Amino acid sequence: MKKEYEVLFTPCKIGSLEIKNRFVVPAMSFTDVITWSNHSQTENKIEDFLIRKAKDGVGCFVFGCLYVFSQTNVNDWLYNHPELFKDVPKLMDTLHSYGTKAIQQLGFGAGKAYIMPPFLQDKYDTDETVKQNADMMMASADEGLPNRWTPERKTTYLTKERIQEIIHGLAETAYLCKINGIDGVEVHASHEGYMLDQFIAPYCNHRTDEYGGSLENRLRFACEIVKAIKEKCGEDYPVLIRYSLVSKTKDFSKGIIPQDKESIEIGKTIEESQQAMRILSEAGYDAFDVDNGTYDSWYYPHPPVYMPLNCNLKEAIAVKPFTDKPIICSGRMQPDVAAEAIRSGKLDFLGIGRQNLVEENYVTKLYEGKDEDIRPCISCHLGCMPISLWKNKCTFGQLGNCALNPHAGHEAQWDKIPAPAVKKEIAVIGAGIAGLEFALRATERGHNVTVYEKGKRIGGIFNEAAAFTFKEKDKELLAYYKRQIEKNNIKVCFETEIKDIYDIKADEYVIATGSMGPNRLHILGSERFITAQDYIASGCEEGENIVIIGGGVTGCEIAYELACKGKKPVIVEVQDDILIAPGSSMANTSFLRDAFEYYNVPIYTSAKTVSATEQTITIETAEGKEINLKADVVVQSIGFKKGIPFELPENVNNVHIIGDAVKVSNLLNAVHTAYKLAMTI
Repeated sequence: MKKEYEVLFTPCKIGSLEIKNRFVVPAMSFTDVITWSNHSQTENKIEDFLIRKAKDGVGCFVFGCLYVFSQTNVNDWLYNHPELFKDVPKLMDTLHSYGTKAIQQLGFGAGKAYIMPPFLQDKYDTDETVKQNADMMMASADEGLPNRWTPERKTTYLTKERIQEIIHGLAETAYLCKINGIDGVEVHASHEGYMLDQFIAPYCNHRTDEYGGSLENRLRFACEIVKAIKEKCGEDYPVLIRYSLVSKTKDFSKGIIPQDKESIEIGKTIEESQQAMRILSEAGYDAFDVDNGTYDSWYYPHPPVYMPLNCNLKEAIAVKPFTDKPIICSGRMQPDVAAEAIRSGKLDFLGIGRQNLVEENYVTKLYEGKDEDIRPCISCHLGCMPISLWKNKCTFGQLGNCALNPHAGHEAQWDKIPAPAVKKEIAVIGAGIAGLEFALRATERGHNVTVYEKGKRIGGIFNEAAAFTFKEKDKELLAYYKRQIEKNNIKVCFETEIKDIYDIKADEYVIATGSMGPNRLHILGSERFITAQDYIASGCEEGENIVIIGGGVTGCEIAYELACKGKKPVIVEVQDDILIAPGSSMANTSFLRDAFEYYNVPIYTSAKTVSATEQTITIETAEGKEINLKADVVVQSIGFKKGIPFELPENVNNVHIIGDAVKVSNLLNAVHTAYKLAMTI
């Protein structure tokens, strides 16, 4: 172990509860251990993931958010269903056997942040029960706040009578947690802009009763909750609160990106949160699990690749002197920075969520000094948080996944697959991410794999995806694959183009050649257009006025890179919005949208590219108006062609296709198709 990490492996207490080290896994969307209401486990047992991480050495889990009242049945409370906890004592005994503690996060309303489950969305206007429950979930400090996902839906008013019902429900549910062996509870919802946060944040609370006005009044609900739980469960039962310190919000649905030093905060400020730490500590909370942001600025509590590393630590450090209770901080936390903060008394625990999905042996590898073998989280959100939003259209991907580690959360599915009966010679054509992932996993299973690559490097087009200045973790991922290929002695034949697979002798053939290249426009003047990949590879340096045709993820990332460099990008998109990408995360796309507003990046949607000259490009708007744009460089970012660069034999069962060669998609598709094949071949 690196000496600087030693402090991460020292014990620390939360109230009466001793945690063996400083690693806390915060609540994540799929780590629900109790099936209730619309909460459900994945198709596999999430206990397998938790136990695997306990074996890895995690000090403490916070189980996924558990609502204390039903989202599908009117006035149905969790505390009336103690039978739902029947499997919890056995799980807790197992976790405790590894020295791991566990806290249950409790939720009780989302207000304007409510994301209606897909199976209920179409029933809201026709099913009175669904509407009643949704309106209860959307209850808030104020009536009429716009829903973050569907702004036409507005919050309802949370009455004082309902507040007392919720407090009672939380205390009773906390007691069920206690008697079933769970080590403590965490009060959610003063986090990410959920309902309790809307009581505390001034822009969402204009009440004139005892729950509005002064900071003390806006914190009253939170204080009454902890007092009720302590009264029911005892003073020594740990109660944490998940708390966003600064809202980082300038308006509804508009956040304040880190570069923005001019916008005025309308939500919680650091000065108020410093005072809140004192008030909430005195009320009885035993620890603060902190970050920043709301769903209006979702890129703070769920930071994408565009956010800085350790993006919430500054505020965590700023509130530490105002409480004697432990502080846990999450948000792209890095172990070296966290260790220094803990060693200097500025922090107590580091929250590591997504990195524990990507790397199953994260804690062990840090302890053993094997940092270079840690697969890095690249903050893509493709698997863990694929909830997309464009033109007020909300779509869900499959939650409970990791783009880079299909095994995480699906242990029961993959662990039951037997080892291959026959060790095979396998030829992989293409050393992109799909090919590399397959080669590593198939080698782990005992096969002998040779990779053939027509170029001079591994990683394929991911090299361009990783080239942006803000993608340090993507670059680390490429380095990780390179090291693992070398450590596993996997032969890679560079500058070897395969035109006929039967030129290679193998038992199985895996085609991982990627796409057939970028799509191109063929219009007057288009011969001077440059592809997105070539422009990225050149460093995005050429030109001052750059027009980007295509407002997908790649086009928008180019525009963001250029804006950060002080250049003048313009985005032209034929669809009616940019960043229309099912499976993407609103945390990622909302950052880019707010960044484009901050940097004044012009965006033309529903616009067709007509022609170009050496200095300009002409586009046509949806209204038929032609606009000439100054263009030193025109970058095409309009997708890729599917295909395979050679003929394949018919009616054979030993040829397999993975990644973009099957379907032009994203990193998750590349890794998951490769992993699935490797585990079953």
